[in-house]
Amino acid sequence: MAEEKSKVIDNRPGWIASINPWVLRVVNNPERVAFVLHRVTGILMALIIMAHIFVTGTPAHTGWEAWVEEINKAQGFSLVTLYFFFFAGIAWFHGLNGIRLLLVEFFGVCIGKPEKPKPPYIAPSLKACQRKLLYLVFLLWPILWAITGYIVFFK
Repeated sequence: MAEEKSKVIDNRPGWIASINPWVLRVVNNPERVAFVLHRVTGILMALIIMAHIFVTGTPAHTGWEAWVEEINKAQGFSLVTLYFFFFAGIAWFHGLNGIRLLLVEFFGVCIGKPEKPKPPYIAPSLKACQRKLLYLVFLLWPILWAITGYIVFFK
């Protein structure tokens, strides 16, 4: 009898998959992209907040005049634009995706029925309601970012 070789598809490719969502060759998996973007935006938000604290904490070290000078520099068009692109975009995506994650993981919204896993594994919850929530995040993110830009630059 000839032994049949079974194909094993590893669903856990390692740490590379947490950095690059395209390492997992699963077709149509926007949750993986959202997972990576959520991590990256969280790290960037922490770095921006640390830089903000460093800049606004200067009166303790250099005096009030130096602090006022730094704040005046930060109110220039180039830094306002930088803050808008980085902080507003990062904050909106991270916040909206965080709300989605709270709804799904904490409150159990859109979990769906469990199914027998078949490789390549696609979570049953990504087939219906949860996928709609994810697409809603991807839809609202640029809209709210554009509204923020209008308020920052034209109001």
